[in-house]
Parts: sequence; structure tokens; C-alpha cells
Amino acid sequence: MEPAHTLSAVASLDTEVPAVKETTHLPSHGRLLIASLILNTALAAGMTAAAMTFHDKLEHLSQRAQADALANERHLQGLAALGDQSRELKSGLVDVRSAVSSHAREESLFLKMLILKPSLDQNLARRIAKSIATECMNLGQDPNLVLSIMANESDFNPGAISHMGAVGLMQVMPHWKKVLGLKEELTDPEVSIRAGIQILGFYQQMYRDVDLALTAYNRGPGPVDGALVRGTSSANGYAAKIQGTWSKLKALDVAARP
Repeated sequence: MEPAHTLSAVASLDTEVPAVKETTHLPSHGRLLIASLILNTALAAGMTAAAMTFHDKLEHLSQRAQADALANERHLQGLAALGDQSRELKSGLVDVRSAVSSHAREESLFLKMLILKPSLDQNLARRIAKSIATECMNLGQDPNLVLSIMANESDFNPGAISHMGAVGLMQVMPHWKKVLGLKEELTDPEVSIRAGIQILGFYQQMYRDVDLALTAYNRGPGPVDGALVRGTSSANGYAAKIQGTWSKLKALDVAARP
């Protein structure tokens, strides 16, 4: 080939060869860094969303707990109010029962006095019945026993005075006024009844025997103590008489039961 043709061919080849496009390639560690950033961003977003959801749930639970606590408090207040009402009702029932029971005792004693003495003034009988019921309840004494003593001692006469100087319904000796610290007169029915019940209780504790206590009530403790020392009987028929009336009155209670 001629040199001219050869140069021409070379020039033609140079112009016809296409240009090669340059491509940019990232290193592998760069791609990993980008993927890591994307993943961290996604995780952060997820955690934020989860935190917000948890906060919302916690807030809801807190509000519910407060509502439940308020409801429980109201419930407890309601129960306390019901308890107060229940106690008030029970107290009222106790008061009513006590009043009914007291009235029943007074009525029973009133009727018994009229049985023992039909001519007794009814106003006086009711006054005596009320006093006996009250004092016997306060001092733990049997109303039937007290009524039996009164019937035999004074025949329900508040102004009765014995030949020994005993005064009133329960025939109390005047020296007992000082012993018991009484300033009122023994002719007062309430005073005589209260004093008589106290004296009877004193002798009951002293002798621990009904007959001896009744005998001492009638004769005084001297003759009873003297008889006990001698080993003889102090009985004078008084205790047996009281016991007879007492039995009759207790029999009326039994007969009145349904």
C-alpha cells in the first residue's frame, strides 16, 4: 500500500471509533453506609411511632385508673353512708324495742299491783311501776321480788311508818339516809324504792342466800349474824312470806307467755 493511502485509512479509523461513556462507580463501603443510614432512619421513625402509641395507651390507662379510683371512692362513700344509715336504723330499733320492753314491764308491774291490791290508786300504781322498772334495770334486781317486799312491808302506802320507825313503801330505817347519802324524804316513792333496792342488794351480796338476805332486810343483820354464829336459824317467817308472793307474781309471768 502506498503511504498516502495508509495515512488516510488510519485517519478514517480514528474518526469512526465511537467515544466510550464514562460511568461513576461508588465503592462498596459507601453503599453500606447509605443503607445503614436508611435503616436507622426507618428504625427511629418506627420507635417514635411506637413511643407515641405507648404514651397514648399510658395516658388512656392513667385516665381510666383515675376514673376507676373516683368510682371506687364514690362507692366507698356510698357504703359508708349506708353503714351510717344502718347504724341509725339499728339504734332506732334498739330504742324502740327498749321503749316497748320498758313499757311492757311497767304495764306488767301496774297490773300485778292492782291484782295484789285492787283498791290501789292507779296514778300511784303507775308511778311505782315506773320507778321499780327503772331502778331494777339499773341495779340488776328482780322487779317481782321488789314488788313482793313492798306489798308485805307497806301495802303500797308511801306514808307508812312502822312501830320500829321504818318509813315509806320499802320501809327503810332512817339511819340508811346517812349511809346512802340521801337528802330527800323516804316518804317519796322514788326515794324509798331506790333505797330499798340498794339495801336488798347489799344484804344479797353479804349473805349470798335469798332467805338470809330477806330476813336481814326485815330484822337487820344483827339477829342473822348472831344466829349464824350460834348455829341456829334466824328465820321468823318473813322470808317465807315474801317467797310466797314472789312465786305468785312469777307464775303470772309464765301464764302471760304465748
